[in-house]
Amino acid sequence: MGLKLKACSVICSLLLVLLIVSVQPSSAGTCSLSSLSSCLPAYEGGKPTSSCCTALKSQLSCFCSYASNPSYKSYMYSYSGRKIAAACGLKYPNC
Repeated sequence: MGLKLKACSVICSLLLVLLIVSVQPSSAGTCSLSSLSSCLPAYEGGKPTSSCCTALKSQLSCFCSYASNPSYKSYMYSYSGRKIAAACGLKYPNC
C-alpha cells in the first residue's frame, strides 16, 4: 500500500508541474509531462533545481490549457505548485 501511495504521489507531482507550466500547447508540441520530471523532488518538498526551472519556463505557453482542465487545475494551483513557480521566478498568467 505504501508503494501505491508513493506512485500516486509521483504521478500527481508530475501532473502538478505540468499544470504549472502548461497553457496553450504550441503547434510544435512543446508540452511534455516527461520533460518536467526534474521538478518532482521540488513538488515533494525539495528545492527546485535549475533544470526544473528551465523545463517550467520552456512550457509556459501550455499553462492556460492545463489551468482550464479540471483534472489538472487543483495541482497547478496547489501550494507546492505555487511555491515551485515562485522559486523559479515564474508568474501565473491570466487565462
